[in-house]
Amino acid sequence: MRRKGFFIFSISFLMLFGGVTSLRDVMLLVQPSRVIRGGTAALICSRDMQGAPLYSVKWYRGNHEFYRYTPMEEPDTRVFGLPGIYVDMNRSNGSQVLLRKLDLSLAGNFSCEVTADSPSFATQIAHKFIDVIALPTSGPVLKADKDRYQAGELLQANCTSSPARPSVNLTIFINEEPLRSSETSLYPSENGLVWTTVKADVTVTPDLFVGGRMRVACVATIYDVYQDKSNLDFFTPDTDPRPERITLNGSAAKCFQSWILLLLLFLLPMVVVGQEFGSFLEYEDSYYDEPALDNNVIRSLVGG
Repeated sequence: MRRKGFFIFSISFLMLFGGVTSLRDVMLLVQPSRVIRGGTAALICSRDMQGAPLYSVKWYRGNHEFYRYTPMEEPDTRVFGLPGIYVDMNRSNGSQVLLRKLDLSLAGNFSCEVTADSPSFATQIAHKFIDVIALPTSGPVLKADKDRYQAGELLQANCTSSPARPSVNLTIFINEEPLRSSETSLYPSENGLVWTTVKADVTVTPDLFVGGRMRVACVATIYDVYQDKSNLDFFTPDTDPRPERITLNGSAAKCFQSWILLLLLFLLPMVVVGQEFGSFLEYEDSYYDEPALDNNVIRSLVGG
């Protein structure tokens, strides 16, 4: 009898308080994991109900509830006004909430709270930090203190990013090798954004001119969502680019020579004719010398 009574008590206890163990593994997932300012994020609340009915799912930003799903009520969804939070009702339900136009002010802790519909109303809550990122509006600006360098000189380079949040990670490279001795400075800007500047000094050596060129680069990154790059090229004197010259290839040179030959053949007769015409004019001038002709006529009339 005692065993039978204990068995009945155990069954009754499980029926009354089974809800305590019916809800497990509540997790909050955010896609994407890092949200760009003005972008969209899906907050997915997963759980293992183990056959227990769902009573409610609530989403919070900090301690403020902004969305609730209660399948037993009509309507089954409710939105609670919270500045800066825009819920897409068409794509939100008991498993996820879609937020649009996320601003920097919303970065922080989000959570979802799941409650099972049972005598114990077992509840579990999961948290997730959402980082909202502000990307730079332009690429990094790389400058050097001189236009050209020779071996033994000190190259001083600095690179600056436009404001962002979090601060941009800047790295200066020479021929794809990062410079370790660099100085990074952060300067606050408006709206919580930050300017980043990095400086690097390096002594120029002949081996840095690979193929006659030394490339200095600045790479800007923010996590795995942003990357940009700026380059400066320096050349040795014998490989320094010159202004473009007009050059002819083999076929063009042959064609040019042919045109010169045709032009000479065309002008040569004109030159020869011009020379003959000039000698003829000289001959006529000597033959028809007017003073000489007048003297001969006078002599014939006088009789001399």
